[in-house]
Amino acid sequence: MSLQLRCPTHVYEIIPEYFSPGSTKPLLAIRDRLDHIASLGVDGITLTPLFPAADALRLHATDFDRIDPQLGSEDDLIVLCEACAERGMSVTLMGVFDHVSDHHPWFGSARNQRDDDDRIPPEQRTRGFFSFDAHEHSAGYACRDGTPSEPELDLKNAEVRRRLFTGDESVLHRWLRAGAAGWRILRAEQIGYSIMRELQRGSRNIEGAHYLIGDVKGFASRSQRDGLLDAVVNHYAREAVLAYVKGEVPARQLARVERDLQGSYDKSLQRSWNLLSGHDTPRLPAILGTPARVRLATLLSYTLPGAAHVLFGEEVGAAATHVVPATSPMSWDPATWHADTLALHRQLGELRKRRAALRTGEFIDLTPEGEWEVFAFARVTSDPRDTVIVVVNRSDRAQTRKLFAPITDLADGLLLKDVLAGRRSRVRSGSLHLDVPPLEAAILVPDDDDEASARFFRGY
Repeated sequence: MSLQLRCPTHVYEIIPEYFSPGSTKPLLAIRDRLDHIASLGVDGITLTPLFPAADALRLHATDFDRIDPQLGSEDDLIVLCEACAERGMSVTLMGVFDHVSDHHPWFGSARNQRDDDDRIPPEQRTRGFFSFDAHEHSAGYACRDGTPSEPELDLKNAEVRRRLFTGDESVLHRWLRAGAAGWRILRAEQIGYSIMRELQRGSRNIEGAHYLIGDVKGFASRSQRDGLLDAVVNHYAREAVLAYVKGEVPARQLARVERDLQGSYDKSLQRSWNLLSGHDTPRLPAILGTPARVRLATLLSYTLPGAAHVLFGEEVGAAATHVVPATSPMSWDPATWHADTLALHRQLGELRKRRAALRTGEFIDLTPEGEWEVFAFARVTSDPRDTVIVVVNRSDRAQTRKLFAPITDLADGLLLKDVLAGRRSRVRSGSLHLDVPPLEAAILVPDDDDEASARFFRGY
């Protein structure tokens, strides 16, 4: 019997204290805002690290056994997970398992120990959790990116792996039992092949259909092909989408990237996250500059293969006012929200819920050879009524194109409707003739109101 994963199809990323500024219990405050999140069509939230740490984003943990008191308690997390489950939403936790803070007790103890220190009970020996070598490392030990305050964990050490993700009481297992559905592993590509395999086994060796998402900043075909990860945060696609929208690469190159991803990732591509901005990136307006380009990038996040991803506040046009852009606090005063931006997110979220092709459909490239400005593709399932065709013009000039669509059962004479602007286009011998205004897009679906087109779907 195959394991049915509960991977989300539309993810909302939250830094708890900035999502609920001023709250004394940010985790519980998220529960109180689930109506807003649900209005976007979201079926999963992902939380930045919750453990006490020495930095603003809690990436350098000082303790894995409790939640940072500034966020709440373990009971608060359980309540949040239960409230999300009642709404059909999953909760994904973020794990940083390649290093800790130099204030973590494991490291504090290790510095005062010797290798195989028989003065100390075996269960208290942590020297082997780290790589100490004054000749090889300028700090005297291996550290993340050469930063002495961030000592690297030696994941080849079996006891480290047992405490983090293989043991019954491991960090991975404990917080899944609290109600989380899965883990997002940061710097997954640096953990190593065999160790990632063991981490995956750890996520399976606990009751429930849990998933493992890898934050991989590169092409992740091997981890996907070999089943090391259930999906990835798709930074590779992010680079291509943003480069296309900014005018740095031709549309044809983005089309090639998406074809390569589908060919290598196969079904796991549908589960991978279409992140454009997150906890460690600038917000979209700072990257793209104009609302029109932000709109195009957002549309691609919702329509390309993968799970749509939204950083909290992007749906209401939050400004990047902080040194760490993602920590710009959420405003809960609707008078400060960008109404058009919120309407777009809600419209696209609803479209994904209604159109199975946008959640699970195959990607078909429609971008003409040599094309620079217009990126076009279809999402299809075995049911032609599900077909969605997306055409994006990133140019500041109107573009006219005749597009050929190698889509089975795209009937001659079928009328397609643009759900964004109401424009209509009729299929002629598998082709479409479209006029796309500058910096705009069309999302075409079969027109349910056209009586002549209805006959094409008889028998389905």
